[in-house]
Parts: sequence; structure tokens; C-alpha cells
Amino acid sequence: MAGSTDNPRLWEGADFYAAPSGTALPVNLDALMSTVPAWKAVGLLSEDGASESRDEDTSDFYGWGGKLIRTKRSKHKRSIKVTCLEDNLTVFGLVNPGSTVTTATGVNTRTVKIPRSDKQSFVLELVDGDITKRRHIPIGEVTEVGEVTLSESDLQAYEITVTIYPDSADVLYVDYDNDPQATAA
Repeated sequence: MAGSTDNPRLWEGADFYAAPSGTALPVNLDALMSTVPAWKAVGLLSEDGASESRDEDTSDFYGWGGKLIRTKRSKHKRSIKVTCLEDNLTVFGLVNPGSTVTTATGVNTRTVKIPRSDKQSFVLELVDGDITKRRHIPIGEVTEVGEVTLSESDLQAYEITVTIYPDSADVLYVDYDNDPQATAA
């Protein structure tokens, strides 16, 4: 049987970070994201994990006799979805771009404004034992926020969808990892 049981990954831990566009990553995978203060963690994530979606239009072209000869792709879009379980300043800023928080005499005042465009950089960091993977999204934006439940029977959570934009070289994201099974020859 081909394959190795060492290759599949079960990501047992994850963190999601946001920073202003253009923020540098830590120098290597051993360095914590917090070594670059601009990277802010969203805090606890839902056990449902993160999901990446792809969307694009395709047009098929056929030759005489109905033989498929080419497929044209256009309007490629990728996004990543995570559910944040904390109501901290980082999550508030992602969910309510352009809004403000002030604190005076122990009282926080959150002034929520109509969202504005707020492109940022993001990192999804995944851990499986000694294996770490950092997915660096240089340009992204929270474009969807799921319904927020306020009740005594469910945790308050913020499901956010980050739309990933390509850079000038058409790069959507870069994965960095220390997985010996994925080493290039």
C-alpha cells in the first residue's frame, strides 16, 4: 500500500492573527508571533476549525463532436472562515472596522459605525505535535460576519470570513511549515 501514516495532519492547535498590511512575520517558525507586536491574536477559536473556500467561474470550450478542448477560468476568489470565541479588542476591530472603543472610570464605550473597507494581513497558525504551519495572507479583509447569538444557552461567537486578495505578483498566500514529509527535493 502506497503512502505513510506519518503524512496526514490533524491540527490540534490553532491561532489566528491580524496586523496592518505589510507587517513582517517573525524571523522563523520557532519565533512566536508575539515577537512582532503588530500581530494581534483573536484569542480562542471554535473547535470547528478554519475552512478555506474557493469560487471561480469556468467556461468550457468544445471541438467538433463534443470533445472538451479547453476550460477558461476567471473571477477566482478565495476566503477563509474562522469562528472567534472571544469578545476582545482585536475581534471587535475586525467585526466593526472603523468603530472605536474608549474606557473611562472602568466603563468601556463601544461606538459601532457602518463598516468601512479595512484591508489587513492575516496569519493562520496550525500545530500538530512538533509540526507548525503558518499560512500568511498578505492582503485580506473581513467581508462577512455571521449571525451573533446572545443567549444563556450558546456561547457568543463571531464567525468571520476573510476574503483573500492577490498581491501584485498574483500571490494569494504563502504557507511556511517545518513538516519533514513535505520537504522539497
